[in-house]
Amino acid sequence: MNVRKFWLLSLVVLLVCQFGFAQVIANKTIAKQSFAKAQATGKPTPLLAKPLPGTKARPVIWVTGQKWQKSVGPAPKNVPGEPSFCDYNNGHQAAICPKGLQTAYGTNFPGANGGAGMTIVVLDYFSYPGAYAQLQFFDVVMHLPDPPSFKSIDLSGGNDGTGTGWDLETMLDLEYSHAMAPNASIVYIQADPNGDGSYEEQLAQSLGDVVSNSWTFTDQNGVGVELPYWEANLGFGPPTLFAAGDGSAFPYEGPAYPCTSPQATCVGGTSLYLKPNLTRNIEEGWSGSGGGCSQVFAIPAWQGSVGSGVCAPYRAAPDIAAIADGNTPVAVWICNAYWGCYFYGVGGTSVATPVLSGLVADMDTARVIFGKGKLNHLMNYELYPAAAYNYNYYYYDVIYGFNGYNAGPQYDLITGIGVPSGKALASRFFGIP
Repeated sequence: MNVRKFWLLSLVVLLVCQFGFAQVIANKTIAKQSFAKAQATGKPTPLLAKPLPGTKARPVIWVTGQKWQKSVGPAPKNVPGEPSFCDYNNGHQAAICPKGLQTAYGTNFPGANGGAGMTIVVLDYFSYPGAYAQLQFFDVVMHLPDPPSFKSIDLSGGNDGTGTGWDLETMLDLEYSHAMAPNASIVYIQADPNGDGSYEEQLAQSLGDVVSNSWTFTDQNGVGVELPYWEANLGFGPPTLFAAGDGSAFPYEGPAYPCTSPQATCVGGTSLYLKPNLTRNIEEGWSGSGGGCSQVFAIPAWQGSVGSGVCAPYRAAPDIAAIADGNTPVAVWICNAYWGCYFYGVGGTSVATPVLSGLVADMDTARVIFGKGKLNHLMNYELYPAAAYNYNYYYYDVIYGFNGYNAGPQYDLITGIGVPSGKALASRFFGIP
């Protein structure tokens, strides 16, 4: 190699390194700026309104500007077993924590046993080395058992997501899928942020009983280079839940891909208000929930009942829903040099997705005990006929809310069919299998 070529190659390597370093700094700055905006305005703010530079996927998590110091014991006048910022504090709803969600969504039904025997796969982008230790601390504070097993698979290509916002997304997904199914095992897959996630998603489907994906691609309505893989391979594993996205419905942002795929169960968002005993007071459609009509995918065979044919001849999204509003946030523990060590108030359909993934694990445990068999990948074949068979038994009907569309009786384009009843769907013996 002559001297000219050597210096040219050195210059290229230097520029690539400088770009990579600048990209990391920019990524971390974006997350910090979002939290600062939420603090300044007092309003929930999307953590990453678009993907980080050079990446394809983004999490759909909102920060509220609220944060609390760690606590390892119950506080006076609070729900026993949880810290003072949880659920109800001095008569007012505070951040919702595991006990509040378990009670409101009724996870303690016959046979559920906290999802025992099931494995939840959480798939996020970038790696986060501190994940398991921080989940263990969350368990101590919230009086939860550690998962029976925890496996971490790093396919990120050496891309550490600490401080990018994906680290907070990771802790949300792990903590609240675990909170809803504390006896289920967890596999945490860290995807390459520069890829389309196809290999990682295929691996996820081979390793668990339910897969939680709290992210979307940059393109909307299934248009993009990811489409060939996802439509060819998405429908062959266990139940696979995707977040519906945020930013409200079309013509704002609309339903997000892969959530709009007929091969996915698409999860919309609600605002959840509790009674002092932590049971549901009222649940409304969240104004920021993604939802609407796909402009690509035809209406699937399982849609059309209980008003879900509203988009015909196209697929309607979402399918089901759960808590997502940053104004009714959950408390997420994270501890690193960029976020400090706090519980943060967070929202987004990134909350609803792991919450319902944990509930699916509970349902599967009970279904096995009842001799029904676990839900297969396209559990939509089970969800929609159940709604048509006896709607009010299987679902909580969300009838208020507006995201560009109005919530209403049975199916709507904010919350889909509604909020599932784990107990009813776990013991379902009637209707179309």
